[in-house]
Amino acid sequence: MNKIKMLVIAFASCFTISNANAQMVSEVVSINPGYTNQVFYSMNNGELSNITHADWDIAFQLRGFAASILINSKNNVKLWKANIDVAQWSTMQASDTTGIVNNPAFELLNSDTSWDFGAFNRTNDPSNAFDLGWGTYDFVTHIVYGDSVFFIKLGANDIRKLKIESLSGGIYNFRFANLDGSNEIVAAVAKNAFAGKFFAYYSLVNNVSIDREPIYNTWDLTFCQYLTLTPNVYKVTGVLSNDSVFIAKAYPVDTSNISQSSFPYMSEINSIGYDWKTYDFNTNSWLISDSLVYFVTDRQGAIWKMVFTNFDGASTGNFYFYKGLATPTGLIENSTIKTFGLYPNPANNSTRLMLQMEKAGQTQVSIMNVTGASVQSQFVSLQAGMQSFDLDVSNLSSGLYQIVVQQGDQIQTSRLLVN
Repeated sequence: MNKIKMLVIAFASCFTISNANAQMVSEVVSINPGYTNQVFYSMNNGELSNITHADWDIAFQLRGFAASILINSKNNVKLWKANIDVAQWSTMQASDTTGIVNNPAFELLNSDTSWDFGAFNRTNDPSNAFDLGWGTYDFVTHIVYGDSVFFIKLGANDIRKLKIESLSGGIYNFRFANLDGSNEIVAAVAKNAFAGKFFAYYSLVNNVSIDREPIYNTWDLTFCQYLTLTPNVYKVTGVLSNDSVFIAKAYPVDTSNISQSSFPYMSEINSIGYDWKTYDFNTNSWLISDSLVYFVTDRQGAIWKMVFTNFDGASTGNFYFYKGLATPTGLIENSTIKTFGLYPNPANNSTRLMLQMEKAGQTQVSIMNVTGASVQSQFVSLQAGMQSFDLDVSNLSSGLYQIVVQQGDQIQTSRLLVN
């Protein structure tokens, strides 16, 4: 039996195990009283880090093509785009904030469904793929040139001006100052200083970059306080998912006997979110939705069953839940092939696989569905080093797939959601 057939059988077997008999274990995750902390969590390994959520102001995306820049809404950081040209930076005055700052109509917010749209990206032109909101990508120089000035509120009476000048050579260059131009600081964040991370964080108050995340491929969920945008904008406490960690919501169901294959997977990072609980003002307690199960695909390819059982609220910041494997990992990955994501993911017609090969050679790229059947496979000649490979998925039905890259006995897998 050849290797690819063995892989198909292994992947198929991982989807035929009954969820009803999955061994469930009890877990408690705490983000501390008052929700002061953020927890990065692995479905397989548990809590990876528990760190303050109040020591940073902006965060720079390190992976992919979106160059997303977030603000720390947990820490009440607020952002508005100034109605001036970047050439007017040195002549700006406090009066330029009139009608903009503290006006909800102009406030820029992080997306609560995707890591790719931070507050700084929200003014982009959707019809222009090179417009990132804070700047425009030059496909000749491969530099993103900043074209916007922002007002950023760091405290009740601390409003500053800020502009992202460029993303060039893997370095975000930016500057910020008081509204009258005093205390101007020129700063930079280099991607290679945060190898393997998703975002690099920065404190404008303390003028320091902060390394606060686990390695990107190790965490699946983050427990934290964040802003939700629908139906209204307000601060909530819940669970967001990592990039390419897909979630299926099963409700209403018998939580002890339910199959993950019956429900569609979602790519939105707030697919678990906050609304699995509600506050009962009559009893002053939190109520947990019964008959609700989440199925979580982790970064290693396994599918987990997750059932929330309690929530303490701000008194302790404790989340209580059960988890258990719905399907174990079917493919064993070797580390000499490294994948760095699929973009876009979810995909409609095509997706680009970013990967790094240790050596050149013929490489088999296969797409498997949830039954373990290979629905698409081809051999390609890849070079050593970092490169990209485009996959045509226009003929695939909507659903969850596994991308398998194999060169000799070296294997790497990634999950892809097709809409």
